[in-house]
Amino acid sequence: MQVPAACISSTQKVYEMSSAILLYRERHGQTVFASVHDVKISKEGAATIEAGTPISKTALMKMMQTLVPEDYTPAELLGDHILAKGSDHLAWYCKPQKRQVWFKNDELGQDVSATTDHPGLVFIIGKGHWYVFSVKGNARPISGTPLFVSPYLNVWKGGHICTGNIETPKGAMKFSTEAWEEAFFRSYFTHPNQHEKGALTKYRGGIFALWRALMKGRAFPTKSLVSSGETLGQAFERTVKYG
Repeated sequence: MQVPAACISSTQKVYEMSSAILLYRERHGQTVFASVHDVKISKEGAATIEAGTPISKTALMKMMQTLVPEDYTPAELLGDHILAKGSDHLAWYCKPQKRQVWFKNDELGQDVSATTDHPGLVFIIGKGHWYVFSVKGNARPISGTPLFVSPYLNVWKGGHICTGNIETPKGAMKFSTEAWEEAFFRSYFTHPNQHEKGALTKYRGGIFALWRALMKGRAFPTKSLVSSGETLGQAFERTVKYG
């Protein structure tokens, strides 16, 4: 069997064939066998696939790690704050704490910063999207834990974070919870993405009144949180399994 020995990418890079993987299956069935083959290049530049050997699952995994290194991370111990992790998703919990936030908004001020109280939070990344929810209390959430709307500007209904010009973590930092939190809290909160009355908070006066009070040092009023109508398990299935 002779095949082209090289190809040119859209960026004009030339790739020469070095080996080939053949997949075998029963007729009208799924792939059940794979083999790897050396490729011999003739003086004329023609490529010939030579005899092969069975390929193992380990070898396939190593190949995929070489082709898509950002989707693979070394074995590691996960912190207690990690709720779920996979090749394309991550969910974690942040305890209630004080954090610095920045605003660029007519209601709260242009280029204003303050260190304020924040409720417990759950972040989820998956299917190319990024989500944030609130939780009550200090306990690590489980599948049945009720989630609440996160009372932040720049967040759509369903917890979807509007990234705008935010540089989200990639490559080796793809699964760094610190990097994702830094990207979220170090960005400017500019505008509410939910405009229905009571959609973001039950706080008297609305979302801007809440943040004015927090910027003056008030403890976060968890009674002001609005139910999202989902548990952690339900939100996880919606955002990660189904997008």
